[in-house]
Amino acid sequence: MENTKYLTVGALTKYLKYKFDQDPYLTRVFLKGELSNVKHHTSGHIFFALKDGSSVIRAIMFSRYANGMKFKPEEGQSVLIEGRVSIFESSGQYQIYAEKMEMDGIGLLFEQLEKDKKQLAEQGYFSKEHKKPLPKYPKTVTIVSSETGAAIKDMLTTLSRRYPLVEVTVINTLMQGTKSRQAVIDNLEHADALGNDIVILARGGGSIEDLWTFNEKEVALKVFDMKTPVITGIGHETDTTLVDYISDMRAPTPTAAAEMAVPDQRDIMERLTQARNFISDRIFRKLDVGRNQLDALSSYYKLKNPDLLYDQQAEKLVTLKDGLDDKMQQSIRERHYRLSALKEGVKYNTPEPAIRRSLEILDDRKSRLDRSMTIRTNESKHNLTRMVESLNSLSPTNVLLRGYSYTTGGGGIIKDAADLQPGDEVQTTFARGSIVSKVTEVNEDDRNQK
Repeated sequence: MENTKYLTVGALTKYLKYKFDQDPYLTRVFLKGELSNVKHHTSGHIFFALKDGSSVIRAIMFSRYANGMKFKPEEGQSVLIEGRVSIFESSGQYQIYAEKMEMDGIGLLFEQLEKDKKQLAEQGYFSKEHKKPLPKYPKTVTIVSSETGAAIKDMLTTLSRRYPLVEVTVINTLMQGTKSRQAVIDNLEHADALGNDIVILARGGGSIEDLWTFNEKEVALKVFDMKTPVITGIGHETDTTLVDYISDMRAPTPTAAAEMAVPDQRDIMERLTQARNFISDRIFRKLDVGRNQLDALSSYYKLKNPDLLYDQQAEKLVTLKDGLDDKMQQSIRERHYRLSALKEGVKYNTPEPAIRRSLEILDDRKSRLDRSMTIRTNESKHNLTRMVESLNSLSPTNVLLRGYSYTTGGGGIIKDAADLQPGDEVQTTFARGSIVSKVTEVNEDDRNQK
C-alpha cells in the first residue's frame, strides 16, 4: 500500500480551510438566529452559538468587533450576524467569525421593552400606592376587547354566572396590528368616560407579536391615567405585558379577569345565611334571658302580694311623719320655755343696758331659731315628698293606671295559661274596676315548648 495516497488530518483540515476561505459564498455570510451558550471572555472576545429550530453553529466575535456593539449579547436574544465561515484547524470544526451583530426585529422590541419597564419602575408607575381599589359589589363593568374572539364570550358567561346583577358594556376594539395601539388607547378613553365601576382590558392568547400592543408604553400610560379601576387579562398565565405591571389588578387570563371583577353570588348567599342565623341566635338568646328575668320577678313575694308592699310602706311613712311632728313640737316648747325664762330674768335682775343687750341676744337667737326651723321643716318636707313619690311608684294602682291588669283565680294571681281549664272563672282587675270572666279556651305559649 502506497502511503502517498493518504492525507494527514492536518493536511485535510488545511485544504478544507483553504476551500472555505476562497469560497465567495462563505467569506461573506448573513445569518439570523438565537444566541446560546454566550460567554464574555476577559480579553473582550465573545464566544457563543447561533441556533434555530433545527441546527446550531459555533461562533466567535473578536474584541475589535465586539467593542463597537450597541448592546450586550445575552442568552436567548434573536440577532442578525454578518461575518465569514471558516474552519478552526485545531478542532477541525467549522464556525462563523462574526464581524457585525444587531438585534433582530423582535429582539429590538424586547430591548426597548426592558428600557421602558425599567424607566417606569424607577418613576414609580408600578407602586402599589397608585393602584386604585376595586369596588366590592360593582353595578357596571366595561369590557374593552374584540367582539370576535373567544375571550369575550367566556367573560360574559362568567360575569352572568357569578353576578347576574352587573350591567356589562362591551367596547369592540382592534387588538393587534399596526393600528391597534391607537385603537386601544381611544377605546380606553371612551371606557373611562362612561364612568362605570370597573374596566376590563382583555384578549385571548397569541404569539408575542400578537400581544405586543399591550407592551407599548403609550398604552400602559393610558391605563395609568384612567380614573376607573382597570383589570387586565392579556393572553395566558405565562404572558405578562407592560400594561399588567401598571393596571390596578392583573389577571392571568380574560376569564380570570371577569372572576376578579365581580363577587360570586353563591358566596354572597352563604354570607347572608350566616348573618341571618347569627342574628336569629342573638334574638332568641335575648328572649330567653328576658323570659328568665320575668319569671324571677313574677315569683318575688312582694309582687305576688302588692297590697302588703304598699301597706308596709304606708305604715312606715305614718310613723316617720308622727315622729317628725313630735320632734318639731318638742323643739318649739323648749325654745319658748327658754325665752320665757330670759324675759323673767330681764324683768327682775337687770338695768336698762342689760335689758337692751338681752333683747338683742333674744332677737338674734329668735332669728336663728326661725331660720333653723325653716331649714329643718323644708328638709323634712322634701324627704317626705321623696318617700311619697317612691311609695307611689311601687303602688299597684299606678301600675294599673299605665294600662296593665292582673288576673286572679283559685286564690292567687294567674301567671301561666296552663294553670287554667275551660270553664274556670277568673277575675281581671283594672285601674278602675274589674270583670269576671269564664275561660272558654286555653292557648299555651309555643315558645315555652322549645
